[in-house]
Amino acid sequence: MLAGFVIATMFTLTDKHINLLRHALVLWAPIESGAPAVMITPLQAGKENGTPEFYADVAKRAGLTSVDKAQIDQLIADMPEALAQLLAQGKLAAGTYRYDNPLAAVSFAANALPDEQMHLAKEKSVSFAFTERHAKLLHNARWRGMFMNPKRPYGDMTAFERDMAAILGEPEDEQKLWTLHTEMLPALQVWLLKASIAPGDYPRIELDTPLM
Repeated sequence: MLAGFVIATMFTLTDKHINLLRHALVLWAPIESGAPAVMITPLQAGKENGTPEFYADVAKRAGLTSVDKAQIDQLIADMPEALAQLLAQGKLAAGTYRYDNPLAAVSFAANALPDEQMHLAKEKSVSFAFTERHAKLLHNARWRGMFMNPKRPYGDMTAFERDMAAILGEPEDEQKLWTLHTEMLPALQVWLLKASIAPGDYPRIELDTPLM
């Protein structure tokens, strides 16, 4: 019984999960005030979702040698937990990171981007200064599946800027905090691409709660 309990409370993060996160793209979900969301492949948003082309693309992104629909379906079902583990267990030093921008090739992405991040619709290469402030917010973010909770992204206060100020220990400057909130899109993209984590067994995480 004890062994079964231990297995039930652990999540096995594999290199296939990590590969999918490395190749995922971060979009802006225009719900409530808006918040970042993670998409495994752009084909999820179109008529190709669920087609052989979709499964082939996911298999390629995961590093699979063949297209196994059942295996891919399980990987996709695992992704909210895999994302939570990367955010909780991953390590990334503050610094300036350059990455190839996946949004530049996704025409529908520009329709939802906040004004502060509209440049991401066109720039093929992005240079982003990732700071400890971004890391703190990522660790305290709340998620619903692959979407950051758009109504309560960082806590339960009446305005999410108040949660941000409390997390960061900063004054409640609404405009500056809003700009910082929009920066969570490239910050999360950098985290997916660059944060270090090893495959292995990790304690399961209750989703839609802060990771730290």
